[in-house]
Amino acid sequence: MKMDLTVGAGILYDNKILLVLHAKLGKWLFPGGHIEQNEYPNEAIIREVKEETGLNLRFLDYGPTGKTPDIIKELAIPFDANLHSVGDHNHYCMYYACTVDTQNFIKSEESRDIRWVGKSDVQTLENLPENVRRMALFLLEKYKNLE
Repeated sequence: MKMDLTVGAGILYDNKILLVLHAKLGKWLFPGGHIEQNEYPNEAIIREVKEETGLNLRFLDYGPTGKTPDIIKELAIPFDANLHSVGDHNHYCMYYACTVDTQNFIKSEESRDIRWVGKSDVQTLENLPENVRRMALFLLEKYKNLE
């Protein structure tokens, strides 16, 4: 079966996480999408989030060693990754912990709805895949003191 490389962003702001109601799938998901040819994962998630929400990302996790002379480009570290089916093909998705400077987003045609949701909403929201629920709760706990 065909496999595409994809990225997703767990975007945190003011003890809430951003979820999009995917127009085609009818499920609440993190913003994200496909990595294009010759594109770094960091570039892909920045582009996808900008297209879907108008927001400018800031990654929360980078490697512990930092940039050294033998490193071409320092990349953010995903907090999670998985392989999942989207029907006719699979997605290998890397998920990144991110934040933004404003909560003001712009909804694109790719989404039916976009919401900032807190922990209690994440626990009860319908049409939220269990793996996304778990990742959202993990991030809300890990970054609960994020300024």
